[in-house]
Amino acid sequence: MTDYKLTNGYVLTDEEIERRAQEWESGTWDGHLVALRAGRPRLSHEPNANLSFKCPESGAELIARAAEATGVKKSEFMREAALEKALRVLAATG
Repeated sequence: MTDYKLTNGYVLTDEEIERRAQEWESGTWDGHLVALRAGRPRLSHEPNANLSFKCPESGAELIARAAEATGVKKSEFMREAALEKALRVLAATG
């Protein structure tokens, strides 16, 4: 017998899994399903736009080092940097 501890602390046993499977297959299961979205979490509730740019290798290496130093992926680092700069420029131009 194997026990599986869920993230909420509940311990699920092989026997309970089998019982629930039998209930599901017979149509007597009274639980509920949770809709899960596979893949990475969305950045926001609006559609995403893809941006691409080229830079010298030395700049790419600098970005990679800075991203690693702050513990984020390069894409997250570049996204935050670009948004921060865009907000500063727009605030300065009124």
